[in-house]
Amino acid sequence: MTAIVVSASISTRLAPYWWLARLTFLKLMAYRWRYLTGIATYSIFVGGQYAVWMAVFASRGIPADGTLDGLTLAEMATYLAVGYMARASYFTNTDSEIAERFSSGNVALDLLKPLDFHAQWLAQAAGETAFRLIFFAAPMALALVPLFGVAAPAGPGWWQFPLLFLAAFWINAELNLLAGTIAFFLEDGTGLMSLKRNLIMLLSGLMVPLHFLPGWLATATTWLPFAAIGYYPTLAYVGKLGTGALPTFPQAALAALCWGLALRLANRWLFARARQRLEVQGG
Repeated sequence: MTAIVVSASISTRLAPYWWLARLTFLKLMAYRWRYLTGIATYSIFVGGQYAVWMAVFASRGIPADGTLDGLTLAEMATYLAVGYMARASYFTNTDSEIAERFSSGNVALDLLKPLDFHAQWLAQAAGETAFRLIFFAAPMALALVPLFGVAAPAGPGWWQFPLLFLAAFWINAELNLLAGTIAFFLEDGTGLMSLKRNLIMLLSGLMVPLHFLPGWLATATTWLPFAAIGYYPTLAYVGKLGTGALPTFPQAALAALCWGLALRLANRWLFARARQRLEVQGG
């Protein structure tokens, strides 16, 4: 009986956040064709980078079945395509949306709601990710898989990738919340948002696998939170986790969990102080 009461209580508490996630999903349905046009953009990104890596392999005289730092050209194509499809799924503008609401003064309405501020935005990010998976990443896969010969998950990648994808969503969402909360202390957070997004593009391993970087830099970037956003999931997909000197799945999962918890605590600490000095610019 106690278990039933506790379950009902948890369900009641989570209901508003489920409603927010569902509302975000339905809202984006009205703009689904806009996302379909992004398939061409991402195809160009993948195609451009694939052409660069083809030139790198050719310039080094690496045969078609040869490897560069543990990856064949076919695996590199899969790495790039899966990385961009994953990014297309969990990418959101939560950080700039929070900053905009702060600048306009609408953040005061969010603070008046009887809901956890960060949980509201996490729920909306989850709704947007669900939408992007169905209406952006899935159609993108139909274009990229035959175009670049994307392979199926290798080895244990079929179960490692989904778990690390969820971790990537969580850490990316927490970084967005952190950037949005920092905007409470700034008059204009545009520069901060641009810096964060460029850092993620560079340090997540999306453009260049992190183990391709020089020794100490490769080691350092591998253990930053950005690696859990792109590098770990895509490495898992191509079956390279635990090969050579690369991190194993337990190491990648533990690093992602630790960074997720650290960012959650940092967000709660920073938000508590942001509320104490909030000065609304709009009205």
